[in-house]
Amino acid sequence: MKEKTFFGASLLAAIVASLCCILPIIFAVAGVGIVGASAFFAAWRPYLLGLTALLLAIGFYFAYRKPKEACEPDSACAVPSVNRKGRVGLWIATAFVILFAALPYYSGPVANFVLGTSHSSSAARPQLAHVSLAVEGMDCTACATAIQNRLSGLAGVKKAHVSYEQKTAEVDFDESVVTVQALEKAIADSGYKAHSVQAST
Repeated sequence: MKEKTFFGASLLAAIVASLCCILPIIFAVAGVGIVGASAFFAAWRPYLLGLTALLLAIGFYFAYRKPKEACEPDSACAVPSVNRKGRVGLWIATAFVILFAALPYYSGPVANFVLGTSHSSSAARPQLAHVSLAVEGMDCTACATAIQNRLSGLAGVKKAHVSYEQKTAEVDFDESVVTVQALEKAIADSGYKAHSVQAST
C-alpha cells in the first residue's frame, strides 16, 4: 500500500511539473488563453521534479527494504507476491514519470499531432507584409506550436512560423485584412507577450 501511495504521488507530481507544456496544447484545442498558467508551472517545475524524485526514492525504499524478521530462503514471507506486484507497479510508474518529465523535449511533435499545422496556399499573394515578433514566456516547443496555430488561424495571415529556440514569430500577412497590433493581441490572448522587432512590405 505504501509503495502504491508513493508511486501514485510521484506520478501526479510529474504530471503537474509537465503542465507548462501540457496546458498550451489543451488551451489551444479549447481556444482559450493561457493567462500565465504555463509560466506559473514552469517556475515550479524544478521543485516539482525534485519532489517527484524524492517520492520515487521513498517508494523504492519501501518496495526493496529487507523485512526486520528473519525468513527462510524460499518461504512465503521472503518475497511476498503483494510486494512483488508493488515493485512491478513502481517500475511502471517510474517509466511514466520519466515520460512526463521529458515532455518539454518532445512536446513540439505532440502539439503538431494534436493541433495540426496550418499550411498556406501557394496561390498569388499580393501586397503581403512580413513582421518579426519577439515572443516572451514560451517554456517549450508546445508553446510555440500553440502560438503558431493561433496566428495561422487569423484571417489575413498567409504564413506563420514560431521558433521556441529563437523566441520569435515570423508572420506573412495581408495588411488590408490584419494588422501587426492584431497579431500581437492574438499572442497576448494566448498568454504570452509579443512586440515587433522588424516589419517589411
